[in-house]
Amino acid sequence: MDPRIGRLESLVEDLRLTVATLQQRLDTMESKVAANAPVAGAATAQAPLPTTAAPEMPSGTAKAKDPYDPIAMLSLIGRLLLVLAGGFFLRAMTDAGVLAVPVGIGLAFVYAAVWLFMSDRAGAHGQVPNAVLHALAAGLIALPLAVEATTRFKVLGGTASAAVLAALSAGLLMVAWRRRLRAVSWIAVLGGPPTAAAILLQTGVVWPLAVYLVALGVAALWLSYAVDWWGSRWVAALTADAAVAGVALRAFAPEQRDTPLSAMLLILMLLLGYVGSTAIRTLAKGREVSPFEIMQTFATMAIALGGTALTMSASDAMPVMIGAIAVVLGVGCYGVAVKFFGSGTAKVNLYFYTTLALVLVVAGIMISARRPWPGAAFAVFGALTAGLWFRGAGLFTLLHSAAYLTAAGFVSGSFAYGLTAVVAGAQGAWATPDAVVLVMLAAAVLSAAFIAQRPRSAQDELAIAAGFVITLVCVLTVGGAVIGYIAPIAGGLPGGGVDSGVLASVRTGVLSLATLLIAWMGRHARLREWGWLVYPLLIGIGLKLLTQDFKHSRPSTLFIAMALYGAALIVAPRLRRSGAEAAGAPEARPEA
Repeated sequence: MDPRIGRLESLVEDLRLTVATLQQRLDTMESKVAANAPVAGAATAQAPLPTTAAPEMPSGTAKAKDPYDPIAMLSLIGRLLLVLAGGFFLRAMTDAGVLAVPVGIGLAFVYAAVWLFMSDRAGAHGQVPNAVLHALAAGLIALPLAVEATTRFKVLGGTASAAVLAALSAGLLMVAWRRRLRAVSWIAVLGGPPTAAAILLQTGVVWPLAVYLVALGVAALWLSYAVDWWGSRWVAALTADAAVAGVALRAFAPEQRDTPLSAMLLILMLLLGYVGSTAIRTLAKGREVSPFEIMQTFATMAIALGGTALTMSASDAMPVMIGAIAVVLGVGCYGVAVKFFGSGTAKVNLYFYTTLALVLVVAGIMISARRPWPGAAFAVFGALTAGLWFRGAGLFTLLHSAAYLTAAGFVSGSFAYGLTAVVAGAQGAWATPDAVVLVMLAAAVLSAAFIAQRPRSAQDELAIAAGFVITLVCVLTVGGAVIGYIAPIAGGLPGGGVDSGVLASVRTGVLSLATLLIAWMGRHARLREWGWLVYPLLIGIGLKLLTQDFKHSRPSTLFIAMALYGAALIVAPRLRRSGAEAAGAPEARPEA
């Protein structure tokens, strides 16, 4: 028979099968259209469509593959084992001496890179299972190989192994980003840190591997920005934070396994990577700060401040420089917050940047200046922010005023001095308020005057709470300073001491008069927080009278103290009640 006739018959048979397939699809489409056609009338019945026997599908027609088909999954596992077998073949050739150790290790890394390329290619064709399998194969080959090349074969050093890990992780993350393969990104995030830890434990080399972990964390963060994969960035950030904290502890331990300079550079890298990325996203792209960015920023700040605190014990110049940088960054954050002021959609960004600014300024001044002068600086900042609140700025300025004044009270020693002047004994020489306490006194009084000038409604809980904190600071600072100046004048003794009986009566008298003044001031609606202190002060004065005055005072001084306290008990509650009744009308809510 002529071969050409045979080929012609084969072509005719293929054509017949094709026509049969087309006929089947056409019949199916017509039956669907007829079944969905609208009914002409309610009583009109549709005639049943003629059914024809569907021609048999030709054996060569492709069917859609189920990715979760057990056979397909087993096939993928088998292919993975074959790929790994190639890696073990190279290992066997190297162990047998057929390949030199550097050549065998180099070929194994090239082999892993080939399968990473195959992963990218499979992802480009939409073959997700194949792409993930190839990326997993590349990781399973390269990651253990990096450990052995560093620890057993001694081909790679600590820096070289970190570079290899960085290259492999960068390749995996690139494939994950290009082909939108989340599983591939998890291979990089879950595979890199354990490998780095294994190399670290075997070699003791920390700094290059810590740099790699920080870079991996920042890369995972930017990958989440690009494709909104939030899970892997938490894991990467946790490992980066742990690595930097570990280097800081090693650098400032007594044996100093790493240099303080390397630790500070690593901390700076962590700060720039995470805080800088957050700033770029929120400022340049106008996005709202996320919970991850808030938590990671303050975790990074905690590590940086902790490392700086350790540095202060090892060097004097470096903390001053770091403190100055922190203050500059804090002022910059205040400037950035101005962009979000008055924008309802960026309220979270406003409070994020202002809180970050507060932390940076307080920490920077504490690091770069010696006590008690940071307290004076905080007191000035408290008065300035209270003035901004008075001029119509946002609520955060009032909150920051309360925070700055509280920090100033602790750092300057004015809280300790006030408590000593009010309740401590009279042993030893009596100390009058120093210059920093006087600065604190002026700032507290000025801040209280500022906040009293701007109305606050009963619904402004945060504003009222901040005002009450400032009121407490003012009362404690002023009361301590007044007693501190009057006590040595009224009952001074040779040698700089103070008579204990006179001191007890002076305290009772000053506190009683202060209670009357506070009750009178609390009558005004804008000073409602002052009235809250009336009853606690009366109770405290009564306890002090029983425990100190009756024990130490003489009849002449006790007479004055009891008279003043009795007057306070009679008048102060009446003033307090009249003020509460006068404040019954609601106040206008302040303008935004």
